[in-house]
Amino acid sequence: MTATLAPSRPRLWVFNPGHEEALSIPPEKRYTLSKEIRWMRYELSSLLHLLASDDDLIYVPTSPDGGPAHLLRSTGEVLSSDYILPPSLSVILWGQDAHILRELRECPLFSRTTLLCPEITSSYLRLSHRQSSYDLLSHLVHQLGYPQDLLPHWVTAGADRTETEQRLRTAITAVASRSFGSTEQLMVKRPYTSSGRGVFPLPLPIQPKHLEALIGSCMRCGSISIEPHLDVVDNWAIEYTRNAQGEVSFFALSHFATHPSGRAYLGNHLSSQQELWQKLSSCIGENTLQRLIEVQRRWLERELVASEYIGYIGIDLFFYRDGEQLCLHPCVEINLRTTMGVVAHFAYERYISVGRKGIFRLERSNDKRPTPKQIPLLTTTDSTHFSAYIELEE
Repeated sequence: MTATLAPSRPRLWVFNPGHEEALSIPPEKRYTLSKEIRWMRYELSSLLHLLASDDDLIYVPTSPDGGPAHLLRSTGEVLSSDYILPPSLSVILWGQDAHILRELRECPLFSRTTLLCPEITSSYLRLSHRQSSYDLLSHLVHQLGYPQDLLPHWVTAGADRTETEQRLRTAITAVASRSFGSTEQLMVKRPYTSSGRGVFPLPLPIQPKHLEALIGSCMRCGSISIEPHLDVVDNWAIEYTRNAQGEVSFFALSHFATHPSGRAYLGNHLSSQQELWQKLSSCIGENTLQRLIEVQRRWLERELVASEYIGYIGIDLFFYRDGEQLCLHPCVEINLRTTMGVVAHFAYERYISVGRKGIFRLERSNDKRPTPKQIPLLTTTDSTHFSAYIELEE
């Protein structure tokens, strides 16, 4: 397994979930986060202590109810107000976007510190668009023989509503006519989304109100994806890292759970990488898994050649039911960012002893009292909106 990213100077870790949506907003405009995302940023930022080390710091933004922005040590402890920051900090973002960089530059906490921020390149923006998932999936279809019917149908907005409607009807008809997936609904995905946000089912046959909403969404976003609705059975991800030399390396496997709708992350299964590898390779074969990782890795390395991006990359997979068979979808989406799978990996390494297993859980809840089998990862109160903990298996 590849080692974690080595720091050359103190780093500032920043948790900014929802950054994909921010990428769709021009940098010169102000981006307003939803209240839920703002609470996530405020309450879950301390999870980054699992990734931070030594003299690293963690940024906690202003809370939705007016709590001030502050900093944490790499241990998760609140930094004292008289602490003198180093002359410079390397900024490590959960996901890159211009809006969070502006927030950091305008934050009084850093008025006397130089923030060394990552450059957001056109290749990074291109690979953050869902179209890149289509491109990689198409490559895997041709290189490794995955079914052509897995490919989404991308619809670019027309010059007006009439042209956009015609394009959408054509795409819906084309995908619905495949003898593949559900006959009752399709899946629609917006271009800059992740973790189930901006993903929703489209009932068949399509109703006028749904078509109107779809036309509006396509014209606002510039494009949308129409794809088969599959019976998802099990979710996985392959995590990679990219270093300063542009080399992409395999980092870890991630086995995670989502809400039955597939639109919300619930948690990760925690066990050793050896056990995860054995479990996944037992389903698809060792050679198939190795070949999939190598083809994905080379594609990422080639497509990011002009990028300055350094960090984690996650590619989501899932198993779906096709009749009596379980089949692998080899590229559901590309996450050009840190993922909860990476956080869960480090939680396993820090808290679970060899030979034991557990579940990393992230929940919307308040004041969840841990049981003897649970290891809390956040401090919760009766006003807390989220909880994160490890639940140990027997």
